[in-house]
Amino acid sequence: MSEVIDSNLEKKNGIVTVDSVTGGSSAENRSLSSKKVDWKTKIRGIIWDSLDKSPEERKFVFKVDCWVMSYICVAYFVKYLDSMNVSNAYVSGMKEELHFGGLQYNYLSTWYYIGYIIGQIPSQVAINYIRPSIWLPANELLYGAFVMAMAGAKDVKTLYALRFFIGLFESTAYVGIMTILSNFYLPDELGKRTCIFQTSSSAAQMFSGYLQTGLHKGMDGVGGLSAFRWLFIFDGIITIPVAIVGFFAIPDEPLSSKAFWFNEKDREIAISRLKRGNRNTKPNMKFQDFLDMCVDWPIYLFSLSFICHVVAIRLYGYMNLWLKSTGTFSISQINNLPTAGYGLQIFATLCWAWLSDAVGNRWSIITLACTPAIIGSIILWVWPSNQSALFAGWYLMFAETGAGALFISWMSETLGTAVEQRYLMIGVAEATSFIFTAAIPIYLYPADKAPRYPYAYPITFMFFTLEAVVTLVIALIQRLERKGVLRNKHLFLSKTQEILIEEEQARKDNKEAV
Repeated sequence: MSEVIDSNLEKKNGIVTVDSVTGGSSAENRSLSSKKVDWKTKIRGIIWDSLDKSPEERKFVFKVDCWVMSYICVAYFVKYLDSMNVSNAYVSGMKEELHFGGLQYNYLSTWYYIGYIIGQIPSQVAINYIRPSIWLPANELLYGAFVMAMAGAKDVKTLYALRFFIGLFESTAYVGIMTILSNFYLPDELGKRTCIFQTSSSAAQMFSGYLQTGLHKGMDGVGGLSAFRWLFIFDGIITIPVAIVGFFAIPDEPLSSKAFWFNEKDREIAISRLKRGNRNTKPNMKFQDFLDMCVDWPIYLFSLSFICHVVAIRLYGYMNLWLKSTGTFSISQINNLPTAGYGLQIFATLCWAWLSDAVGNRWSIITLACTPAIIGSIILWVWPSNQSALFAGWYLMFAETGAGALFISWMSETLGTAVEQRYLMIGVAEATSFIFTAAIPIYLYPADKAPRYPYAYPITFMFFTLEAVVTLVIALIQRLERKGVLRNKHLFLSKTQEILIEEEQARKDNKEAV
């Protein structure tokens, strides 16, 4: 076993050196780089990462793409429909019908985020004991039911309670999906797929605007219900079949998957790929793992940068309030004009994904993604009298969103072997970022101050700038670790790597015995 372990990790003076971008050891990467690779193969690998792999591995990756990627993109699309529909509902009659006033619109988001924060870390612990193929779809069914219940709300306080439970059950989705992706994809595959997955949320927000516009024109008053109530009903109904598919599509993790489409040959290929990329999937979580995570730098710096990202991107969600405040746009225009920003968001996110894999690192592209958002926040801070300039400022804010998916990929790659810490850290980073997101918008974006929020634009500029700076600091630390200047504690061999190797050997022994 020690020979297998030593082949995966290069040790220098007690330091394990692993390339935090490619996921392979530095010794392995030097060996690979020393081989002559045809330029056409390189180009194919950049265009789509499975094209430069063996036919057997290409078939495996394609199979996982068909089942896992298809499901999670649709599931996250639906999740975002369910969580963000209040924005479209608010500007389409809900404000007037339920008599919103003061900061009540902000509190809708706050109660959602409180539930979201409470649920994230327990969810990451729960999937160690309950199969993700059961846990995630079950929660999806629950939040779909609560979304439909919003159609019957008679007052704002009822919406507060429903939004809390929607946030609680939806908290399982993002962290659970990212964990599944890190279980089946290698680092050179993860960037594109996390960003493709991220674009499904942008598509959902585009679709929500168009759906509300259509419902306002065709369903307003049908059955005695306002159009915004029909939006909640439609979104909830869409959730149910997607959740049912999840019970069959989600493969859990390679060692114990019971998915009907995941056979023994797939299991062998998956385990071989995980070992090749120093990636573990089977956790043996103990309280000591949490303590180990707390005394290492990734939890603090990645969380800080991710907090800046999550808080800053919230600004573009208030574009429709600016449109409504002008008094010059119809309800259809208020719902449809922001969708151009989501289209830009999809395009930019895919660009960041391909660029990140092409250049071979995450930090440079995350920093690049911050640039248009910083420019946009400056424009809104200045607040020019020219309406076209304001549109440009708002739309530029959308371009940075894809950096979030690259952050999660980078975290997973940095903690590739420390599976327990990887599970916890994704949950902690998400939870801490949404703690700030729950509290800060009340003060940054008070609905009664829209659209000239006194503090929002300069503070958003500050968060985007700090995100870029912390990203550069993380890149510098990892460079020093690879050179052996700093001790690389978080990349020491995880206990679960030994478990993985032992179980694979036992499986082979059983097959030979039969």
